[in-house]
Amino acid sequence: MAKFAYKVRDLENKLLTGFQEANSEDEALRLLADRNLRVTELEELNFDGTRKNESFSEKLNDRFKVLTSRVPYKEVVFFTRQLATMVEAGVPLARALGQLAKGQSEAFKRVVLQVQEDISIGNTFSEAIAKHPGAFDNMYVSVVRSGEVSGALDRVLDQMANYMESMEARRAKIKGAMRYPTFILGFVTIVVIGILWKLVPIFEGLYGGQGVALPKPTQILIYCSHVIQNNILLVLFLMVALVVGFWFGLINDKFRGYVHMGLLRLPVFGLLLKKSIWATFCRTLSLLMESGTPILQAIEICAAVVGNTVYTKAIEKVHYSLKTGTVLSTSLENTGVFPVLVSQLVATGEESGRVDTLLVKASDFYDREINVTVDSLASVIEPFLIIILGGLVGSVLISLYLPVFSLGKLMQ
Repeated sequence: MAKFAYKVRDLENKLLTGFQEANSEDEALRLLADRNLRVTELEELNFDGTRKNESFSEKLNDRFKVLTSRVPYKEVVFFTRQLATMVEAGVPLARALGQLAKGQSEAFKRVVLQVQEDISIGNTFSEAIAKHPGAFDNMYVSVVRSGEVSGALDRVLDQMANYMESMEARRAKIKGAMRYPTFILGFVTIVVIGILWKLVPIFEGLYGGQGVALPKPTQILIYCSHVIQNNILLVLFLMVALVVGFWFGLINDKFRGYVHMGLLRLPVFGLLLKKSIWATFCRTLSLLMESGTPILQAIEICAAVVGNTVYTKAIEKVHYSLKTGTVLSTSLENTGVFPVLVSQLVATGEESGRVDTLLVKASDFYDREINVTVDSLASVIEPFLIIILGGLVGSVLISLYLPVFSLGKLMQ
């Protein structure tokens, strides 16, 4: 059964958005019409929530829309915590949004004020924030909608704030782990370019008048130096083009799939990424289940949140297994990408009726594992980086000085 995202107007001409499952587009239109809803927009979605059969230009346009409307995650985390506190204290939602808008950046301030305006004309909070995917993703909207239905918006906002703070702490930890290798890579690149640009020409001038055939490594080094000297702008352009081309390539589903698979196979960092995905999946699913989101919808949202194509496809298989009557623990185990710990804890939770609680325990476990790995990463990876740095720079210097040994033999 396919899933469709719709924009409709009801009998009062009020604009509504949501999702409709149907076997075909015609069936989706009929089901919406039966509810006295006039369809203004209907799009079929992939399992992870992206639009189906999009052209490259449409995907690119969507990517730019998200980038231009994106609000820093930290701002949304802080906003959610403040909003949860104010709603819990009994402050009306519209007034709380007006107060919180004053302390936000200009971009986020416009979003919050627009949400406040939409609420004042009769939209629910979930409907209002759904119009701003750059600030509030599908999971955020679903949790808020569940809170509205259950009448416990203050509680689910507090849960959402706790969840986002945990996610932000994990992101910061992983970014910190990547910062050191990235710095070393950038430093090595600058050193090598500097040697080729300034140092190699000096040695080339010294060797030019000696009448000695230069060793092959030195010839290659001098050729690279000529390329850098005569085409420095072209080299810089190609480096930028490579980065931009890679970014554009990620828009293609097949290329992105290969990249995501390659990232998971990286030594050390691949395992770190897997643990992050496991922790994200467990914590997200726990939050959604605790807030009252139906399990099938919760699984769909988790697929969009994990951010890795390999795991998105695995979670899609879990979704299909659940629809055919298989329990969650068995479905997770059958994917082959989730660890035994997760499936065993879920199985225990199914027996005791505490799946959401045990999923939090699994997430906490992997968060601790990530912290331990990141804390020890510098001491583990530093020797390898030093070897790579020393080997690369040493090879360049040896290639430079090889002709000196040839000259010594000639003098003898």
